[in-house]
Amino acid sequence: MPRNTVALVWLGGIVLAALVYAAGPGHFIYALTASLDQAVWAFQNWIGFVALQAFDAVRAAAIALFAVFLVLGLMAAQRGRSGGLIGVTVLFVGLVGIGGYESRFFWLAALAVAGAGALNMTRRLIEPSGRAPWRTGRASRA
Repeated sequence: MPRNTVALVWLGGIVLAALVYAAGPGHFIYALTASLDQAVWAFQNWIGFVALQAFDAVRAAAIALFAVFLVLGLMAAQRGRSGGLIGVTVLFVGLVGIGGYESRFFWLAALAVAGAGALNMTRRLIEPSGRAPWRTGRASRA
């Protein structure tokens, strides 16, 4: 370790001792704990704010994915591939209705349902034959 670094650490300690002596050790400890309490309070408020924003993002994403699901479902219905449109809609509306506006679990579940429904409808629209992409059309050996 370079000597300059060690000397700077010692110099910092001497300056700190002078500041603590000038302010009074009792006042210094009080100011230190008050600053620490204020920092913890600010951090907790920031975490609460971020959590609230994340919850709003989950709700927004759930609503948007459900709208995408509905549009894709109507497009698939025109092609005769609308299976699941009513079921996913009832499940989504049920989750949102049971949970209400403030229920984080139900909105997260509704997001998962809408996302799965939108992906499934996308798959139905993209597949030309209506069969699952992993099926080749040959009879399987049992």
